[in-house]
Amino acid sequence: MNNLEDLVVKLFDIEAFKFGSFKLKSGIQSPIYIDLRVIISYPDILRSVAVHMNEILQRSNVTYDSICGVPYTALPIASIICVDYKKPMLIRRKETKNYGTKKLIEGKFNQNDRCLIIEDIVTSGSSVIETADSLRAEGIQVTDAIVFFDRQQNGDNNLKEKNIRLLRVLTITQVLECLVKNKRITQEVSNDVQEFIRQNQTELPALKNGIIEMKSSSIPIRQRFQTIREEKKTNLCLCADLTSLDEIIELSKQVGPNICMLKIHCDILNDFSMEKIQQLKNISRTFNFLLLEDRKFADIGNTVQLQYTKGLFQIATWADLVTVHVLPGEGIVQALEQSVQSIDEPRGCLLIAQMSSKGALTNNEDYVKGVIKCTEKYSDYVIGFISQSRLTTDNKFIHCTPGIHLNNTGDQLGQQYVTPRQAIDGRGADILIVGRAITDSINRIKTCEEYQQEGYNVYEQLRNI
Repeated sequence: MNNLEDLVVKLFDIEAFKFGSFKLKSGIQSPIYIDLRVIISYPDILRSVAVHMNEILQRSNVTYDSICGVPYTALPIASIICVDYKKPMLIRRKETKNYGTKKLIEGKFNQNDRCLIIEDIVTSGSSVIETADSLRAEGIQVTDAIVFFDRQQNGDNNLKEKNIRLLRVLTITQVLECLVKNKRITQEVSNDVQEFIRQNQTELPALKNGIIEMKSSSIPIRQRFQTIREEKKTNLCLCADLTSLDEIIELSKQVGPNICMLKIHCDILNDFSMEKIQQLKNISRTFNFLLLEDRKFADIGNTVQLQYTKGLFQIATWADLVTVHVLPGEGIVQALEQSVQSIDEPRGCLLIAQMSSKGALTNNEDYVKGVIKCTEKYSDYVIGFISQSRLTTDNKFIHCTPGIHLNNTGDQLGQQYVTPRQAIDGRGADILIVGRAITDSINRIKTCEEYQQEGYNVYEQLRNI
């Protein structure tokens, strides 16, 4: 089956291409259904698919150090290319192991290696993007992907937005022409499929696996948080007050499965760079947690806009959430919200209402009332509070409580601790912010797991009462 036309006909004969009326995962009815999983039962066809993909790679002069097949259908194709053409292979797990090394990417690689992604079918490109994010989170470069079959539903443009060039063996147009020519389908069927494709172009999803948000920011970031909490069963925010971004990156890989949010202070990092912060952002997408920059903005509108979007840190480009003092008045929230209108991802902020340090001046009744008032106009951008108690009965606002420790003691600098149960049951916390109890632990992974389990168990107990 060196002839591509013969391969298309054979794929039709083994029912990899089906025509009729099929309900897709999205719920819409499609006149075509493509299922390349069946090729694993036909070794000659499977090998032929791999051969044709490799021929495209040879003609395109793509340079890469390794290949990675998108799980699961593309894995057999990648394996054949690996063995037949002596190409080192990496495997991306669909889920992280909760034991051993907890690796998401298996195989041998070095920082800045270039990996080619192999996929069987591309519709929106979301599976390729998800795999690319996981690889990039490990410091691996991804610039190209090859697909056997492109449904021509805007996947190539979606991938281009993520700086990934798409190479392809076949398009749906080519397949339809071939099948009409070989009398496998009628021209009328071909026309119906082409019309369906024209009317059903895809938009780029930012996340998958139940945490889907469309390209625009029309879905509030609070919805993303709520889904993360329910899907991952965690209400734990890790406060990583470390001075090394490299250390934070490694820590986030270890505890990513256990947290819903990672809080950092970019201005205390000795090794900050946009390249490294992008790596951290990719890790947050891989493990589905929010990035919170604890900037504590507290200046006039024009200044905070510059602090948010410009300078060395360019916080708006990577932080899902930021913290804000409203001492200057509600104008500070308006300024920050305006700053992210051009950002093509949801953004939000947490208003600092109460702090966990002894004698904090923010713990003033009039100040807290002023903080709550700021949510009236900016409820799409303000998703909640940093607080020591529940400030409102409106459940759309989340309450994040710092100073959590399994032993409710304190430190020598005025930090006061409460236990997870005291925070959730007694104070109405939604999110537990835990810092040194984890980062100072001899076994950070185990300690993080303990806080995740304790915090979420209390949350579920109270929810079921």
